[in-house]
Amino acid sequence: HGPQIPVTITTDGGDVTFQAEIADTPEERQLGLMHRTAMREKDGMIFLFAHEQQLAFWMRNTLIPLDMLFIKADHTVLGIVENATPKTDSQRKVSGESQFVLELNGGAAKKFGLKAGQQVKFYAPLPDR
Repeated sequence: HGPQIPVTITTDGGDVTFQAEIADTPEERQLGLMHRTAMREKDGMIFLFAHEQQLAFWMRNTLIPLDMLFIKADHTVLGIVENATPKTDSQRKVSGESQFVLELNGGAAKKFGLKAGQQVKFYAPLPDR
């Protein structure tokens, strides 16, 4: 498990902060949260890309259900895939281009009132690729 940064989402009920590991290299992004058996309630992983693009994720070797927040370059939530089924190869994506993806425990979006259009605050250098 790598270093974590705070990722704060402004919801209707106030700010909610998660501690997210950074995945900013092709190897880290491919590995993602594979093989983890549990995550603390407010832990997650943030995937950083060099620029906006149509992103798609899968759940191969991922053992816990995840919510995936697709985040645009302007740090707003484009859309959310909720409760992605573990150990599947189906592509999980939302329409449109995003630059970041925050993976949280399945059910987190509903529990914490996360939805499209919300502002996401975090500070991390962008990867070159």
